[in-house]
Amino acid sequence: MKSTKSLFLATMLAFAALSCTSNPEEQGAVTAILNQIVIEYDANGVWTGVTNANSAINYGDMTFSHNYFANWNTWNGFVASRNSDTADYSDGNWLDHQFTAITGGGISGFGTPYMVAYWNSSEVLDDAITVKPSCSVTYGSEGTTFHPLSAFVTNTTYAYYAMAEGTAWSKKFGQGDYLKLQAYGITAHDEISGPVEILLADYKSNFDMPVNEWVFINLEPLGMVKEVFFRMESSDTGQWGMNTPTYFAIDRLSIMPQ
Repeated sequence: MKSTKSLFLATMLAFAALSCTSNPEEQGAVTAILNQIVIEYDANGVWTGVTNANSAINYGDMTFSHNYFANWNTWNGFVASRNSDTADYSDGNWLDHQFTAITGGGISGFGTPYMVAYWNSSEVLDDAITVKPSCSVTYGSEGTTFHPLSAFVTNTTYAYYAMAEGTAWSKKFGQGDYLKLQAYGITAHDEISGPVEILLADYKSNFDMPVNEWVFINLEPLGMVKEVFFRMESSDTGQWGMNTPTYFAIDRLSIMPQ
């Protein structure tokens, strides 16, 4: 009898473990895995739609914002990339090398696709309801709600080396410096939820370095929303806003449709 009880207990524990580690896709979640969709890349492994005004990247019904401003030849929002060049271009032109995650690839491995995001640091949080944030994600038709679950994030090469070595416009990080990524939601009632925050650099000493691997961020505390958007915060901030380059990389954003 004792061995039967032990076997039953072991079986139940194994079942519980399987339940906790089951594939979220089987439970109805939608996860943006970019190598599962067709995206056109240029010779450098960067999405060819970068210079298309008011374009977006769609993974099924999930939409990643993108804006291009021809008058200034600049952009914000998200860009798909599979660029794997993690070299340091501090002595050259970083704008020619702004589309690379410091990992050299997405969660699926070196050279696999991921998203590079560039946040408009002039945005005001309280305006997010009336002015669409630069780095936002929606699902389905306008107003459709969903529950954000998780994502993986890391630094881009530009942001990483800017913090590690400094640039003409931003400082080399030292003890007490940090770079923080913040995720917010907009509810069906036009209220802002969050933030959920994660540190992409956290210098406890002068010998620390920025994050150089994919790190998990739990987005579930944002609750049911109709939009997720991202902002950044840096210890290197001056009169005109953040000095640290406002880039981050993201992969495997997972949501649960309503």
